[in-house]
Amino acid sequence: IQQKFDLSIALTLSTWPALTLSVQNSWGGPNTAEKRDWFAGAISDLFASTPNAETNIDVEYLEEFLLQVMNDEFEVNVEDDSGAEVAAKVVGLRKLCLHGDFGMVDEMYEKWRERQAKGGEKVNFQQMRGGDEDNESESEEEDDEEDDEEDEDVEMGEAPELVKAPKEKIVPKVDEEGFTEVVGKKRR
Repeated sequence: IQQKFDLSIALTLSTWPALTLSVQNSWGGPNTAEKRDWFAGAISDLFASTPNAETNIDVEYLEEFLLQVMNDEFEVNVEDDSGAEVAAKVVGLRKLCLHGDFGMVDEMYEKWRERQAKGGEKVNFQQMRGGDEDNESESEEEDDEEDDEEDEDVEMGEAPELVKAPKEKIVPKVDEEGFTEVVGKKRR
């Protein structure tokens, strides 16, 4: 049961676009792929070390854990509610595994094997102009034409030189008695 549950965690994480994008771009450092494997183990350990995990670990708690690890270890701030989806899937798979129902885990494993046979899954990141949300899309085949366009450098002209603004010379104020008034920098 535990092995199937561990497999289901790893497979669920492998389909999470935010984590996949982080691993592909090494946002978590040079050992990002190993961190993903550690992440799956940490989730499994969370369930194993929590008394009455079935009742004490709910979707919200697991989502908070997932988002915290993504932020701390992978330097990704996930704001697209995908953390809740992943947490719900893991909690649901945990219940299925505890009841001896491994059909969904086996189905996920077969889909993962098919993706690996096709060369894995590539996640592309697109930033939307004019909006606050980022859009992530998945594609199984790379578009060579699009990749060629991305690799080309854009020719830009020279940057204009910086122009120094002349500072105003402060003329000292002399009062009637011949004393010079001292003015602080903030009053100038």
